[in-house]
Amino acid sequence: MQVAFTVPKKKFKRAVDRNLLKRRMREAYRLNKSLIEEKNQSKLKELSIIFIYSSQEILGAEKIETAMLNFMNQQNI
Repeated sequence: MQVAFTVPKKKFKRAVDRNLLKRRMREAYRLNKSLIEEKNQSKLKELSIIFIYSSQEILGAEKIETAMLNFMNQQNI
C-alpha cells in the first residue's frame, strides 16, 4: 500500500504550516491504518492513496482525523 500527503503551497505559503498539516494527516492515517489494511487484505489489491488538504484554514488534529475517517467510510476503503 502506498500513501501520500500533500498541502498546496498556494493556500499555505509558509513551509512550517504545510509541514504541520502533513504531520497531522500522517498521524491521523497512522492511527487508523489498521482499518484500511483489514479491508484491503480481503480484496488482495495493491492500493495507492493520496490525501490532499483542501481546507483554507489550519484545522486541529481531531478534525483532520474525523474527516479522514469519514472519507474512508464513504469510499469503502
